Amino acid sequence: MSTTPKLSIITTVYDAKDYLPATVQSILAQTFADFELLLVEDGSPNGCGELCDQLARQDARIRVFHKPNGGPASAANVGLENACGDYIGFVDSDDLIQPDMYARLFAALEAHPGARLAACAGDAIDDRGQPIPGRGVTCSITGECNAMDLLLETFKTGSFYGPLSWNKLFDARLFRDKNIRYDESMFFGDDASVLHLVFEGERAVCLPDALYHYRTRAGQMTGAVFPPRKLDDLRMYWDWLSYFAARPNSEEYYRWAVAWYWKVFYQFWVMSGEAGNLAELKPGFLKHKKHLDSLLPDILRCPYIAAGEKVRAVLFIASPTLTWTAARAWGRLCRLGRG
Repeated sequence: MSTTPKLSIITTVYDAKDYLPATVQSILAQTFADFELLLVEDGSPNGCGELCDQLARQDARIRVFHKPNGGPASAANVGLENACGDYIGFVDSDDLIQPDMYARLFAALEAHPGARLAACAGDAIDDRGQPIPGRGVTCSITGECNAMDLLLETFKTGSFYGPLSWNKLFDARLFRDKNIRYDESMFFGDDASVLHLVFEGERAVCLPDALYHYRTRAGQMTGAVFPPRKLDDLRMYWDWLSYFAARPNSEEYYRWAVAWYWKVFYQFWVMSGEAGNLAELKPGFLKHKKHLDSLLPDILRCPYIAAGEKVRAVLFIASPTLTWTAARAWGRLCRLGRG
């Protein structure tokens, strides 16, 4: 390894002892060899710290950082602050990558000198590493594009190909020169909540190939029916909306952001109600509801919200509990009628 590696790969580690060796092996097997691997152990209680140290003794490209538990964003920021490479990549501690992933992403950037980030598709695997059909992260954009169009793609299709960190290769200056760090107050959406700032004024290259395999584990934090910290996502969508509201010539982005803020707010309310923890989370929802209330005129004008949804929004803003209770009762009646 050179003293200044071309690439710094950041892997934050918490509760992944059973998967980390395979993850690290998939990184060390990269055909693009000029990299360092930063394992940031986030105060995991189950021996992950010792495992990280053991892995580092086996390969000089691995550097380990131990820190008190502070969440994935704080661990990623430790990685960013200690990365030496000209480029940055992120790999989650229980995921796998194809041997040529970073070689392909580097080649894409070399073929498009105006771009400073490249992205690839991904697919899902289960606990045993077997594919999970229908869970891929894809993009309708291929080749070079305005990086901000990756967010527009998310709004239009629901795909998170754009606002993810792990499927990308970043020029390190996108974080260093713009002084961007992940939001440590967020547990969900911590990377997506700042990537629009990374994208601003940049070009990106999009590859359609699934070079990243993200693991969905039974019982992991993102698998809960409706974990309370999921409300962080409402902050993320509001941050996007506020950003586009203030950005010149972003009317289409703003209208889509309005549509998604309403959609996600209502979906989360319903999911929490079905999960049985709505009473617990209602104070958190009500902190966000003032934003929703202020958006009603824009919701009614939005071309990306159907007329029926606009009616629902009016009723919901007037009385969330009554609207959801009536919708739930109607749904039960419809199911009984079909039965």
